[in-house]
Parts: sequence; structure tokens; C-alpha cells
Amino acid sequence: MPLYHNNILSVTISELETCGLSSTYVRRAISGNRNGELYCWQSHKENNIAYVHYDTLKPVYKELIKQTLCAGVEPDLFITNQQAQKYEQQREQFFGNLTSQIEIKSEDVKILSERNLFTPQDVHRVARTAGWLRLWRTMDTKTARKNGFQSVTEVQQEMFKICLNEQSRNFVKFPKKITNERVLDRLARRFAQIGLDALVSGCFGNANQYNYGAPTHALLMELASKQTKLSFEDIGLLYNQIAEDKGLPKVPVCDIRKHLNKPIYKRVWNYARHGKLAADLEFQPEIIRLPVSRPDALWSIDGTPTQMYYRDANNKIKSDLYIYFVTDVYSSAIIGHSIAFSETGGMVAEALENAVDLHGYKPYQLQYDNSSANVSEAITGLMKNMSHVHFACKPYRGQSKYVESYIGHFQQRVLRQCEYFKGGNITTKSLNSKANPELLAKFKKNPEQLPTEQELLDILNAAVNEWNSRGEKRDKYGAFVGESKLERYQTEHADREKLTYIEKISLFMVEMPKEKPYKKQGIEITISGKKHNYIVPDGDGVGDFIFSQKNLNEEFKIRLNPTQPDFITLYKNGVFVATAHEKEMYSACIADLKRNGDGDKIKRFILKQEEYGYQYAMREMERQRQELERCELRATGTDGFGWWNLSKQTNNLKISIQEDVRNGITEQKEITPELRALLNM
Repeated sequence: MPLYHNNILSVTISELETCGLSSTYVRRAISGNRNGELYCWQSHKENNIAYVHYDTLKPVYKELIKQTLCAGVEPDLFITNQQAQKYEQQREQFFGNLTSQIEIKSEDVKILSERNLFTPQDVHRVARTAGWLRLWRTMDTKTARKNGFQSVTEVQQEMFKICLNEQSRNFVKFPKKITNERVLDRLARRFAQIGLDALVSGCFGNANQYNYGAPTHALLMELASKQTKLSFEDIGLLYNQIAEDKGLPKVPVCDIRKHLNKPIYKRVWNYARHGKLAADLEFQPEIIRLPVSRPDALWSIDGTPTQMYYRDANNKIKSDLYIYFVTDVYSSAIIGHSIAFSETGGMVAEALENAVDLHGYKPYQLQYDNSSANVSEAITGLMKNMSHVHFACKPYRGQSKYVESYIGHFQQRVLRQCEYFKGGNITTKSLNSKANPELLAKFKKNPEQLPTEQELLDILNAAVNEWNSRGEKRDKYGAFVGESKLERYQTEHADREKLTYIEKISLFMVEMPKEKPYKKQGIEITISGKKHNYIVPDGDGVGDFIFSQKNLNEEFKIRLNPTQPDFITLYKNGVFVATAHEKEMYSACIADLKRNGDGDKIKRFILKQEEYGYQYAMREMERQRQELERCELRATGTDGFGWWNLSKQTNNLKISIQEDVRNGITEQKEITPELRALLNM
């Protein structure tokens, strides 16, 4: 087909042959032109190929070329159409493969995920946006012309259309929606300068970082996150000293404070600076809970030091009492409590038992913390008996545990009225929550002015009653008005579960989750951090020989009352077996034996060990031998436990004769046939 060569429309000799002209004739005509014989058939050569100039040919040959090679279209128009088709094919191929050139880097995905600013789906959309911007920046004039385009603008216009289409289909995520090529180009240039930070929306507080630059921002975040907790002034001082050496811009302290205190950044450096617990309390969103709908729907339980001074029998000042509360969340009433010297499983059980005994109801749900007293096997079994639902609150989340608030209010609104209230715990900040040091000094000099332990117990019980008798609001004169906490708790409701006397008793008989083996020391159970060994004692009260004979190493289901751990009940396949009591312990040294009177008991215990040990085995084996003889059966026995084919007297005679023969006193021939037959010799 005709082509432009050196801006001249030309055809080759082979193409003229296609039109019906012989190559000999064409070559003769070209030669004639060169020799000046003809004024047509002008030509030129390129790479040893002769190109005949179309415009110098006779009309008849032009028509042949037009019809044969150009499908009836003028050659110059035909060439333009062909070039346009080729250009369109190149465009389609280039832009069709353009999206496959977008590189989504794994490190981009990792960095964006760690920032916790986007959902997992948006992380990949933003990473794809970064790939688009990288591709946009690689497309320059040289690359455009290499791919057959006149300018880079032509390529960018088409790239923008494809990118706009991906934006509408939610394949990519820009900080702001792109609307023209200039916006996209400006974002690509910013991305080339500061990286992924260019793709963080201004709503995340990113706009200020553009002015700082990534190195400046990173250095400020590093200084702010130090666990030594530098002040903003010190951060500014250290940053500007480093910036001067590294060629970074100097920043005033006021701008550093504004930058670091943006929510998106403050959340990050606070976790490193103050620790997870403190930062969670400040930054983590909280659930808004609806009020509890009825009494006994939720009991919240916990213990705390009483924060009260008293004097012991020696007139020594103490403050070691611990109080455990059972509170009803609907009414905020303290419906049960117990007081002891430390928080134990027994103390928890006593508080729950106190609540059930006083009011006769059990909760639908129990809420508590993860202290060892609450999560022991005995107490979790008790909670399972008492409630439909029970589980521990998340650690270090006081907001989710209602009783925490009630304890604080109880101490500050009721107990603080007592002079010997020692104040809130050591973390309290308010002076009103702290005891007056001069008052404490007075008690230190005059401990007799403090209540005794029993008096303090009475005061604490009275304080609980006062709390429960208070209304929820005060009038203008300061008096509590409205329904009291206890009255609110006593509100009737169809879903409350009133317990009978038998139900109250059985409620506290807790079934342990796992079976326990009966061993030589009995059944070992840990209750409130103390080990207990339970045995089924013999009738005379000395040891458990009879029960142990039949049940050693057998496993039993255990039921116990955590408030009365002096006995347990044993069950096998759901059937009651026996009641086991705590095993008696004996003095270890002679002096203690005499003083405690344990000597006689130990003697009886040792005698029973013999009676139910070897002697019992011998008696039982002899009884079995006699049974075999009665049935005229011969025992195959061993010498170990007295299995004999002969009576003991006859066997002894046999052994004596054998020893005489071995010692040479008696010869084999001296033993009569009758004696041999009798002795099986």
C-alpha cells in the first residue's frame, strides 16, 4: 500500500506488480527517468528499496493503485485512515493494559493497617490509590512518545478517565474526590514528597503534617512517646537542637503542642508515654448501657478495705478489716455483705449467703472481677447454682463494674462521716477524699478514742443500713427524699425468684466441676487458698480404714458448702455415697503429743494399720484357701500370701523334712511312701 517516505507519497515495485505491471517494465521506466528519457516515474531509494513517487505516475497507473491497493479511496486519505486505525489500536492496547501496571505494595498495606485509620477494605483501596499515583508520576513525555502518543497530556487525560471510573466504582479511595487532572496531578506530586501521609484525609488531622514533613513529624512523635514524659517545652528544645544538625525546619513550641495534641496523633504517643491501661481509659469509646429493668436482674459484687481505724485488744491501732458487698444494680442497694481480714472465697460465699438469707431471692446474673477469691472452683460452682449467667468483668475496666461506683459513694458519703475514716485509697486526688492529718495525729496519741473491733463491726453494719435507707435525691434542705434503695429493691416483679427454705440450703451445696480421687490422705480440695483433706472416718473415729479399703483411688463427684467447709458429700453416678469430714491432724513431736492428748489416738491408729494391712490380707487369703478346700479345689498359689495346697501344719512338716534332707540329717530313702503322698513330695 502507498506510504509517505521523506514526505513523498510512494509505492514499491512489488506493489506495482500487484496492480498488474511487470517489474521489467517498471524498472525500465525508472531507468528512463534517470537517463532523462521520460519526465515521469520519479523515484528514490531507501535501504536498497526503490520507492516510485505516486504523483509522477500517469493517471492510468494512479487509478490502478487507487482501486487495487487503496480500495477505491484516494491514497493520501487511505494512508491517513490507516494511521488513525493503527493509532487507535495502540491506544486501546496501551490503556487496556494500564490497570495491570498498577503496583499495590505489601509494605503500603502493612503501614496503613498499623495506623488503624481505615477498615481492612479501605486499606486495600488506599494502597491501590498509591499505586495509581506512582504510575501517574512515571508517565512523562518520553514515555508517552515511546508508546506512540504526541504528548504526556494526551496520556494523562485518558488515565484520569480510567481513574475517575475506578473512583466511581469504589476501587480506589482518595482523601478527597478527584474532579479533574490538575487535582490528581497535585496529589501525585504531594505523594512523591511525603508518601502515604498524602492519602490521609484532613478529617484525620493530616493537613498540618503537610507543613511539617514526614521526618519532622516522626521525630516529634518519638520525643512525645518517651516514657520519661518530656514536657512540650523540652520536646521543642530537643527537636530544634536535632533539627539544626539534620537540616530540618525549626518549629515553635506552641505549634508543636498543637500538632501533637491532634486526636489522631495524641492517641498514638499516649499509649507509649503513659501505658495501655491509662490510655485506654482516656481514649477508648465506652458503651452506653440501658438501666437494669428490675430487682435481682443483676447483682454486682466486690470487696474493698473498710478504710476505718480501730484499736485491738492491745490498744494498737489497726485498719486491716475488709468488707465484701453484694449490690443490686436496679436499686443500688447493698443487699448483703461480709467482713473479714482479707478477701477469700469463704468471705464471698458468706456475703452471698447473707443476701439470700436476708431477702430470699437469687439473681439472674452475677457480675464480679477476676480476683482469686471469685474464680476458685468452689465459688464459681456457687455462682453457677445461684444465677443463670455469671462472668467476670474485663480487667482494669472499673466503668463496667457497677459495684465500683457504689463502693466509692458509700465510702465518701457515709463512712467519711466517722472521724476515724482514713480517707479514700492512695490514688485519690481530691483533698476532700483525704483524712485530716491533725485528726489522725490525735488518734495516734490517744488510741483509746478509737472504737474496738466489735464496735467497728457494729458501725459498719449501721452504715450499710443508712445507705439502704437513703432516697436517690435530696430536697433543698439537704434531706434525702423519694423511694429508698431498699424499698426500690423490694419492688415486686413477676421474674423475681423467691426461694424456699430447702432451696436456700441446697443453693449453697456446690457441686465441684471435676471428680476428685479418694487417696491415702483422703480427698484434697483447696478452698479460699487453704488445703483441706476429707476422709470418711470409721465408726470409732480413728482413721478411714474401712472406706479406704473399698474406695482407694476411686473418683467421686463432690458437693460442699463454701461457708461451712468442715464436711463434703460424695456422689458416684449421681447416687449419694458418703459424707466426708476434714481429716484429723496429730502432733508431730512428743511434747505436743502429751499436751494435746494425741498419743493414745496415734497408738490406736498404728494398731488399725496392722489390723487392716498385712493381718487383714493374711486373714482374707486363709479364708479363700478354706473356701477352696471346702469346694475340693486345689489352689495354684504362691508363697507370698499363704496360698497352699496343704494345711499350714502339713506344709510346715514338709518344709522341715526338706531342710533335714538338705542338712544331711534325714535321707530321702527314710521318707515313707505314705508320707511322700501326703506331702506331695
